[in-house]
Amino acid sequence: MVEELVAEAFTSATAAELDGLLPEAGTERESGCPLHTLQRFFTLTSGTEFDNISKLWLNARNLSRYRPVLHDQVVNQELRWCGRIEEIITQGVREQAFQCSDPWAAAVRILAVIDGISAYINTSADHRMAPLADLARTIAEAELQLPSGTLRSS
Repeated sequence: MVEELVAEAFTSATAAELDGLLPEAGTERESGCPLHTLQRFFTLTSGTEFDNISKLWLNARNLSRYRPVLHDQVVNQELRWCGRIEEIITQGVREQAFQCSDPWAAAVRILAVIDGISAYINTSADHRMAPLADLARTIAEAELQLPSGTLRSS
C-alpha cells in the first residue's frame, strides 16, 4: 500500500511538472512553435524553481532500486519526458526549424544532460550554477544543429 502511494505521488508530481514545462501538443505550447517551446523549457529548467523537481527525481531514482512499483513509475515517467522532447524535436524538424536525424536519441541525450546537472542539487547547487548554467542548452543546440544562443529566451 505504501509502495503504491509513493509511486503515485511521484507520478503525479513529475507528470504535472512535465505538463508545466513542456505542454502537450494542442494545449498551451507557446504559439505552437517548437523553437519557442524549447527556449521556454531551457529557461525554466535552468532556474531555481526546477531544483525541487530535480531533488524528487534524484531521490526517486535512488529509492527505485529497492522499490519495484516506484521503479516502474520512474521508468514510465522518464519515457514520457523523453517522448515529449522527441515530439517537439520532430515537429521542429518537420517545420525545418531544426535539423536532427534521430529525434529520440537527441531527446534522450538532452534529458541525460539535464539529469546529470541535477545530480548536484543536494550537495553543491550554489557552486555548480555558473559553470553548468548553459550546458543543457548548448548540448541541445548542437543536437539540433542550431547556432549558439538560439535556445536562449529573448
